[in-house]
Amino acid sequence: MNKLPVFLLTCLFFAPGFSTAQNLTSDIQAMKSAYAASGSIVAVDARTIVIEPNMPAPLCAMPRAEGDKTTWTYYTFPLSSITVPLAAVDETLIGEDAVFTDPDEVKTYQPGKAGDATMVVVAGLPGKEFHTLTYDLDKFVHLGPGPHPGSEYGQAPDDTEAFGLTFVDRTDARAFEMALKDAVVHARAQTARP
Repeated sequence: MNKLPVFLLTCLFFAPGFSTAQNLTSDIQAMKSAYAASGSIVAVDARTIVIEPNMPAPLCAMPRAEGDKTTWTYYTFPLSSITVPLAAVDETLIGEDAVFTDPDEVKTYQPGKAGDATMVVVAGLPGKEFHTLTYDLDKFVHLGPGPHPGSEYGQAPDDTEAFGLTFVDRTDARAFEMALKDAVVHARAQTARP
């Protein structure tokens, strides 16, 4: 008779951890689905993912209105992989911007026109960095078809405090952001448990 209360207490003790792990798994699956058109995501362990963007990375142009004039800022993130310990992400700094990936847009842009892609920017907590593999975009675009070793396109390890991911579909970008924010919270809850 005394075994039943002990069993129930054990279930109550482990149930929150199980629920958090389940939620984290669901969050990672949601990120994979949202990012499928832009690259792939692999879960390394319960709290770490590797994001592998499609290559080559697009050149993203972002318009800025300065008085009656429009200036442009250009971004590209030539990353073949980003290792992301979820608990190291600052979920308050995850943001998005509408960007243009068509190089001719600068010539035909009219103020107020929406971008053709969404760039999601992810930053780490103070003092945290993400391990990445970068590549030389110019070398990559000049390679012929077929598989090539990383040395042919200048692949090299690097660390960064922030990175950007490009989504063609804004709905996918927002779904990714929401899932990432939830995953960060759940990863921290798992990390906090003994």
